[in-house]
Parts: sequence; C-alpha cells; structure tokens
Amino acid sequence: MSTERGHRRPLSSFVVRGLALGAGLAAVAAARRWFDVVEVQGSSMAPTLVPGEWLLVERRSYSRRQPRVAEIVLAADPREPDRELIKRVAAVDASSGTLDLRGDAPEASTDSRTFGAIPVEAVRWRVIARYWPAARAARL
Repeated sequence: MSTERGHRRPLSSFVVRGLALGAGLAAVAAARRWFDVVEVQGSSMAPTLVPGEWLLVERRSYSRRQPRVAEIVLAADPREPDRELIKRVAAVDASSGTLDLRGDAPEASTDSRTFGAIPVEAVRWRVIARYWPAARAARL
C-alpha cells in the first residue's frame, strides 16, 4: 500500500515570499506617511473641485520647497486649526513666509479675503490628483 504525499516546497520559497510580503507592507506604510486621500466637502473650489470628489494628496513636496502660485493645497483653517481648507495658492510672500489662499468660487469661499494671509507652515498637503469619480480623474 502506498500513500501519496504532497509536493514539498523548499524553505527558500517561503523565505522569498515572506521577504516580498514584508517589503510590500513596508512600502504601504511609507506611502501612508507621504500620501493620503481626502473627500471634497464644500463648493468653494467649484468648478475645479466639487463635493463628493476624492483627491490624492501628498505631504513631501513642502518639506523641500514652498508652495507655488496656482497649486491647490490643504491648509489648517486659521479660525479652527483642527479643520482643513482646500484652496488655491494665489500669492506667496517669501519675505514674510505667508500665503494668500483663494477658492475658485469667490462667492462660496471663505479664504484669505476673509482671514488674511496664512503662514506657510499652515499648509499640510499638496493636492496632486482627483481620482474619483473616474470620469473626472485628472492630475491637478
């Protein structure tokens, strides 16, 4: 009477798979520190951004350089620092380290016209793309 045994895999294949899984998890952890996603909730950036759209944002750019005019950023609301605003950089004053932020829809936007310039340090993220809805996906 013979018994059939399963095919044995060499130990090295388990090691390689474990290393690949570990590298993948490390890459995801690193990406979560540099990238995030946010949902647009207000209409101050219409028609560029409308409520319900999802954006990919990243934080590393501004550790190497200041925000630039026309970039869309997430910044701490100077009136409520725990709240974030999505606005376009309208002006950069390098001498004072401040930014003028504006919404694309002036009539619906509370921005630097209301609360004044904000310090560069208040910028938390740079918007790099809209990915949802797929029909409006675009680099920003």
